[in-house]
Amino acid sequence: MKNTVEIFPWNDNFNTGIDSIDEQHRQLVDLINMLARHMVHQSDNQTLNSVFTELSEYADLHFRTEESIWSQYFLDDELEIEHKKVHHKFIEAVLDLKGEENTKPLNQVVADILMFLTHWLAYHILDNDMHMAKI
Repeated sequence: MKNTVEIFPWNDNFNTGIDSIDEQHRQLVDLINMLARHMVHQSDNQTLNSVFTELSEYADLHFRTEESIWSQYFLDDELEIEHKKVHHKFIEAVLDLKGEENTKPLNQVVADILMFLTHWLAYHILDNDMHMAKI
């Protein structure tokens, strides 16, 4: 599959200055671009399931990385508690999206996932994580 489709190119302005967090943010950007390529090339259900597996692995890495860092500075702080709630909502949303793969056309499922991940990247990572990194 060609790697020419990039709907969300990485920008160094996204860096928080914390290498482990920035690395997993880049992984989400890669996932978003991979999903875009799957949509353009109309991949099959098996390929989509592999993307869900990667997304699940990403979420695990993202949450472990952040929570281990943020807990050092924000342990039991309202900001950390809210951050963890957002992580749990992410998992619920991904499971809901995955549950739609048998009721919607494949391209619609992929489009919904792309929209969700782009929102997640913009809101959670570029706003919430950046704010916590600055604090």
